[in-house]
Amino acid sequence: MKGMGTALLGGTALALIMATPAAAQAGDEACAGAPDGSSEAQACAAAANSSAQGFEEIVVTARRRAENLQDVPDSITAFSADDIAERRLERIDDFLAVTSNVRINNDQDTATNNIAIRGLGANRNQAAAVAFSVDGVVLPDSDAFTIDLSDVERVEVLKGPQGALYGRGAIAGAINITTRRPTNEWQGEARASYQSADSWRVFGAVSGPIVEDFALARLSLSHRDSDGYIVNQLTGDGIDRNRQTRATGRLILMPAPGLEIDFRAAYTDERGGSTWFSRFDVLGQSGGEITGEIAALRPAQDTESLSERQITDLSMLINYDFGFATLTSITAYNDIDVFFRQDLDISEFPLVPNAQQSRDTEAFSQELRLTSPGNRRLRYILGGYYQHSERSIETAAVLDVCLFIGSCFSGPGGGFVSAGTVGAPLADNRITFNQYAVFGQVNFDLTPQIELTAALRYDVSDGRIDDFFSNFETEESFEALQPKFSIAWRPSDQVMLYATYSQGFKSGNFNPAAAGPTFPRILGEETSRNYELGFKTTLLDRRLIFNGAAFFTEHLDPQIFQLDPATISQGSLNANKVEITGFELELNARPFRGFELNAAFGYLDAEIVDFDGTALYVGQQMPNAPEFTLNLGAQYRFPVTDAIDLRARVDAAVVGRQSFQDFQFPQNDELYLYQRSYGTVDAQLALEGSNWTATLFVRNLFERDYATSAFSRYIFAVALVPLNSDAVQSDPGRIFGAEIGFRF
Repeated sequence: MKGMGTALLGGTALALIMATPAAAQAGDEACAGAPDGSSEAQACAAAANSSAQGFEEIVVTARRRAENLQDVPDSITAFSADDIAERRLERIDDFLAVTSNVRINNDQDTATNNIAIRGLGANRNQAAAVAFSVDGVVLPDSDAFTIDLSDVERVEVLKGPQGALYGRGAIAGAINITTRRPTNEWQGEARASYQSADSWRVFGAVSGPIVEDFALARLSLSHRDSDGYIVNQLTGDGIDRNRQTRATGRLILMPAPGLEIDFRAAYTDERGGSTWFSRFDVLGQSGGEITGEIAALRPAQDTESLSERQITDLSMLINYDFGFATLTSITAYNDIDVFFRQDLDISEFPLVPNAQQSRDTEAFSQELRLTSPGNRRLRYILGGYYQHSERSIETAAVLDVCLFIGSCFSGPGGGFVSAGTVGAPLADNRITFNQYAVFGQVNFDLTPQIELTAALRYDVSDGRIDDFFSNFETEESFEALQPKFSIAWRPSDQVMLYATYSQGFKSGNFNPAAAGPTFPRILGEETSRNYELGFKTTLLDRRLIFNGAAFFTEHLDPQIFQLDPATISQGSLNANKVEITGFELELNARPFRGFELNAAFGYLDAEIVDFDGTALYVGQQMPNAPEFTLNLGAQYRFPVTDAIDLRARVDAAVVGRQSFQDFQFPQNDELYLYQRSYGTVDAQLALEGSNWTATLFVRNLFERDYATSAFSRYIFAVALVPLNSDAVQSDPGRIFGAEIGFRF
């Protein structure tokens, strides 16, 4: 007996093992417990798409072994290769947009993002609150999260703290990415699309045996180019323009029975714009509410923006099956280089003629894991982990002196008057971490209907900051135990209930000396404690799946990023406590052949209980935590000829009231930016042959204007207060496009 998993099922089904009870048992014997990243795990997941009846099961590796999603006592949303293709999910943003109680904000540059799961996330320039794993390698920095995912086999979004297996970064949850596995016969695919704003994208992949049954290889290449959807009114250029190329390669060697060596390499090169914010007096004109009219405004910036990113990922995964257990070794190297230049005052005036930042993250990691077979009553995982990472940041700006003497607009008619410029180096530091961890998990079938799970991880992070700007260094060690316990009960083959308790941990960090006395030199660690009850039902011969979970999370000492208006410096501090209560419901149905419905609803009450020991901000909603999310989808497929199907799909998404509180104006803590609920509709129409697909699609069909991010004037008061403006990042608008794809 295992617990709950939830899956948003889009086009066809997600993956399979259970066509009949007998088939399910056979699948369990062949697949149960295959280690994460092994050939068995991916083969089980790829065995889908053969049943024309109800929803097939999906195989996930959320607990570091191949398991039926419905048997895992966690709330998980999973997407298979078919689902990814039919929904046209290309970046992590697309996946998270259709996952209940999950949000992502992208702002500042092409790399900066904040993923929040169940209201628990991170701020700009901080470590992520979500562990992001690609083929078993946990990426060292969120700057690499928004890569192209064209060659992905499966995506799993794990909700709630996952520290027991994923370590210090999984305080809110984890995201598992599994890429396509090389095949033992030659095959390939190609796709090309064109859409609004002169945007186009191509993808190609080829896979096959170098030496059959011994050496298998796969190569893929994707490229996208867009002029941008958000136009700078001063220049006429797309300020969110983007050009990204990503190449991946994978080589699998099978030199002996039970031994598999998996080499993986990927390189991403990206160039685009940055800081696609518009300015408007939101606090003064609407009391903080970002209306559709405000969100529809477009930027007017005098400084040309630029964003560049290069990512190199190398890894080697070795699996050796001893019979009694499988030993897994994962060795990885990651290098992430980011540079951006922006108009910091986001205006048509040269208040800040130039502001730029470079970030360079380099990491090496090694994991060893011993995994028992999964078809036994007692199952275990034991492992150890080490990671060395270095993150260097240099930040500088050129400021007009008029900002400090209050004479920027004192000329005739209130026009801009320069008082000369001065350079302002803001940060130059390197933060180094050595992370050590040991972990283990035990699953025990108390009865055929009841499974008990206990997991524990101990993390130690030895950190050091070398601040070259102020010529000082500081060291600190952060450590935590992260337990997880669950009980799962299946009273019948169709119903499963579970209860889970889990903890998460995010390491403390350092503030540079340039942050000034406002911020502590050492930033304390965060922790989370999650209590969860869930259920899962599979009814009507698997044509109806209805899952749900309710949870209560305590978020202790959340790290809050701020800019100090007095010194124009940036840093972080710890708030005290946030309490998060919520629930999720997900339903998938196939009422008749060819027709599918899906619905996902999530509710959140993420409330600040104690910010700093005073009444400041108490009772307010945490940022990036909408009160609810609702996703509805419908798809119908019917044959046009014996060889061609027509598929029509409509998806609607509604996002509840969302706060953009940035904790920058304590003189009036009730004055902040927020957005009421809004909804969007996407649609597509596709013709599908045996080895080709042609699709017409539209996103945001009714052109709903909404903000994707925002911050108040007080986060950069020296420039935005004189301008009487706040910053709002708009959506890209309605997008039309067409795509054609081939398989050979």
